[in-house]
Amino acid sequence: MHKTVQHRYSETFKLEVLRDHYSNGLSLSFTVRKWNLSCVKLLLTWMERYPIDSKLLSLNIETISCYEMSKQKKSKEAVLQEQVLNLKKALEMEKLRSRAFEALIEITEKEEGISILKKDGAKQ
Repeated sequence: MHKTVQHRYSETFKLEVLRDHYSNGLSLSFTVRKWNLSCVKLLLTWMERYPIDSKLLSLNIETISCYEMSKQKKSKEAVLQEQVLNLKKALEMEKLRSRAFEALIEITEKEEGISILKKDGAKQ
């Protein structure tokens, strides 16, 4: 049976890891691998306990603003992705609507015996 060993990290170590993560703009998974942590959840817990503007981290204003701007970019990307999905859905609905109108025109032309759509040919 495989036993997992629980590590106890000092506050100094946690702060050093977080400073590195915030200062260098590292991804969560890269930070975990770099510092040989057990999982991303552990790092997220530390981030909750020591927010970027925590006095214990002693980060400069530039680092804090760069990190916050990178988070905003991600949220802008998420907004754009949502807009793309909505536009794709709207396009699909318009395609269905167009097919329905074409079918309606075909049925009307057959039943009434008249040509509703102009046929390709010589222009007068």
